[in-house]
Amino acid sequence: MSTTMAIIIQPARPENLPELVQLLTQNQLPVEDLPVDLPNFWLAFDGEKLVGSIGVDVYENVGLLRSLCVDATHRNRPVARQLCDRAFDEAKRQAISTLYLLTTTADQYFQRLGFAPVDRSTVPDAITKTSQFSSLCPSSATVMKLTQAV
Repeated sequence: MSTTMAIIIQPARPENLPELVQLLTQNQLPVEDLPVDLPNFWLAFDGEKLVGSIGVDVYENVGLLRSLCVDATHRNRPVARQLCDRAFDEAKRQAISTLYLLTTTADQYFQRLGFAPVDRSTVPDAITKTSQFSSLCPSSATVMKLTQAV
């Protein structure tokens, strides 16, 4: 790993799917419902190495932030923040007014980014019908919401 190489954030491509599955699996994140063409997914690369990911599943004017992952070799660097900023910018571009997410480990991190915990009963149907919400993430996962100016 080069410590001087800049992290490059770029849109995911279908050929990135195997690497992305490996990264998410190694970090105990669900992969069963990843879309094959990876729309609205962004990947962080350090040279040729995939070191991070994030995605937004879009449902009209709401989105489900998902698959935020940073390889252990790149934690405590601003990779997660760069990925989140990219996803937030794209959400605004697509007129997504509210982002939701589910997390079992990163609620404090997301609170620092403006997300707030919400009761599961307040989440819109479009989000509750996702496999992330209904089956892939445990019912003990914290549900969080960010409302952003569009």
